[in-house]
Amino acid sequence: MSAAVALSFAATTASAAPTPAPAANNAKCAPSEGMTASTIKLGFFSPKTGPAASNFAGGEQAARLRVAQENAKGGINGRKIELIGYDDQANAATQLTVANKALDSDHIFGLVMTSANDAAFPTFKSQNVPVTGFNVLAMATDRNTFSVTGPTAPTIISTAVLERLKQAGVTNVALIAHNSPSAAAGMINNSKALPPSGTGMSQALLITDEPQGAHDATSTALRIKNAGANGVYMSMFVDGVVSIAQALKQQGVNLKGSVGAGLIDPALIAKAAGPLEGMIGTTYGTIPAGVPGASGMRTYINGMKAAGLNPYGATAPIAFAATDLMIHGLKLAGKCPTRASFVDSLRKVTKYNAAGMMPQSISFQPGVTPMGDPAKCSWYVVIKNGVPVPDAKSTCGKLVDTTTGKVVG
Repeated sequence: MSAAVALSFAATTASAAPTPAPAANNAKCAPSEGMTASTIKLGFFSPKTGPAASNFAGGEQAARLRVAQENAKGGINGRKIELIGYDDQANAATQLTVANKALDSDHIFGLVMTSANDAAFPTFKSQNVPVTGFNVLAMATDRNTFSVTGPTAPTIISTAVLERLKQAGVTNVALIAHNSPSAAAGMINNSKALPPSGTGMSQALLITDEPQGAHDATSTALRIKNAGANGVYMSMFVDGVVSIAQALKQQGVNLKGSVGAGLIDPALIAKAAGPLEGMIGTTYGTIPAGVPGASGMRTYINGMKAAGLNPYGATAPIAFAATDLMIHGLKLAGKCPTRASFVDSLRKVTKYNAAGMMPQSISFQPGVTPMGDPAKCSWYVVIKNGVPVPDAKSTCGKLVDTTTGKVVG
């Protein structure tokens, strides 16, 4: 079965049989970039090759599943969605090249972005191109961009991960990020948020330049050990989290608590075995699989499995949710959507949670930041007997403005 046929099959079997949407008279709409009377053209940016590729694997397939589900119901106001995938390699120059192709040659309406680079965002802003995704600094400043996890504000951060480490008994934490702009900025903010967080933790070590690809995990583990840390938070690609956890084990370092971003895939966890036991994992913003009553997550997982795809990769769930956000914005933009009507309409939304896939609702109206409120809550898993087990509930922190040290939400 081809991937396209599998996705089409999954879209029609993951839920009740869809009712085709009534035909829309779209011929009367004024010309709009990426639109015809019968189609909407969207892009999906992610690294398919390069050092970040394995971390973002499955994201585009998840996005295509969400598109297939919507197309199976007749599309949006009678228009079927066409999704074009682009390999930006998480590289600035490559991202700019494919952005120019997407806009100037392919004439996309908007795009979903799951990548570790943000070089093309000024280009998107200049043309008011709608962008949905997660964890990119531009999503805190550019009105045309929307993070499904809420804006990643340059100077505001949730203390949720610090609260979770405190619950594990950590008192002296090492903060480790790879050298992508968002990860590094986020970890610096975590460092600044420690004193006003109320957790009582101190900082043993701060690293914000861990390489994104091959790196010396043993050297990093020794730095953590020699700093006297009894806990660690690692914001980097999952391969990096695993390699440092393995190196810590080899060095005989026993920590009270370790959090690894993206550490949720049962197959990856089983393969890495012992060194991950007891670690705390977190998704890239969605709730984890296995949370009781989470119908939106069940629909996503069932659809991915029906298509023969892995629903548990680090990026796939958030890519599905970000695509759902793009579809939501298109529906709000009306029968004759334009980029401007999309942006204006989605900016009015105050409660969005991707059909229950997010641990809290997101607002895109001005609040803590001009682009909305950053998320305060995350839902963690703990590796028990080689299996990721969701916490009983999400962990919510405070929103701290790291320029003033004040709690703002």
